[in-house]
Amino acid sequence: MLFRILQWAFHQRWLTWSKKLHGYLMKGFARLADRGDGDAQELYGFLLLFKGADQPSRSAGAQYLLRCVSVERPKVCWQLHRLYQEGKLVGFSQDSQRAQTYLDLAKQAGHPLALDLPLTEV
Repeated sequence: MLFRILQWAFHQRWLTWSKKLHGYLMKGFARLADRGDGDAQELYGFLLLFKGADQPSRSAGAQYLLRCVSVERPKVCWQLHRLYQEGKLVGFSQDSQRAQTYLDLAKQAGHPLALDLPLTEV
């Protein structure tokens, strides 16, 4: 329930104009993610991965995604596939076997980009 409240507030543009409030929201997501809330791990992981200020923040975001990866989270599966395929993030060196594992999960979950990949690209 707390996650849903934080998520609602985060998506209210007028509520996030305040840097202080934005900081509280991020801390709330971090706490929930650290406690094992899969939805918070996914959202916070993507926020850090794509909006993180530096390389360690982006790596931390990817670590949160690793914690919540499952067939019920196709976006997470796809993103981990891309991270291991590219190998450009600290802690996620290029690993074709792991990339294939997460691609298979993304396909199983029905992620459209995974389903459109030709077999030779893997």
